[in-house]
Amino acid sequence: MTDISKVPSTPAVYAMFGGRGANAFVAYVGIAEKLKQRLLQHLVRRDSSVVTGVTAVGLRPEFVAEVRWWSVPDFVDRAVLEAAELVAFEVLDPAMRSRGNVGAQAAKFHADPTIKERMRSILQASPSGVLKILSLQDALERIAELEKRVSQLERE
Repeated sequence: MTDISKVPSTPAVYAMFGGRGANAFVAYVGIAEKLKQRLLQHLVRRDSSVVTGVTAVGLRPEFVAEVRWWSVPDFVDRAVLEAAELVAFEVLDPAMRSRGNVGAQAAKFHADPTIKERMRSILQASPSGVLKILSLQDALERIAELEKRVSQLERE
């Protein structure tokens, strides 16, 4: 999808990718209890701590090319969601990680091999959703294609 308004407001682990094609990399991994609101905070309002410059290292929303997320019913439990984030750090190896205040229950879940392996299998599977962020080049290509179609319709 390319429309942030269609992103669900569900709990999720998400990864923001920078670069495109062979140069794509995981720039940031975080968690959200309401994914759509969190992505709006990062990418539209740009008022999350990771993009406002209040941290030593920051995320540049203009360079985010894609967001992938994983959402399962278990993530309604905040401790499970936090434990999944720790596993996501290991699986996705992002350039940046979210703040990392992990609760005692989340640390316990993360230490449980059964839970950890389940989270690993979720994060290694296809994501629940993907949001592609259009670049200026993407927009120009779409405009050129539309102009071509309009010209074709006018000739007919």
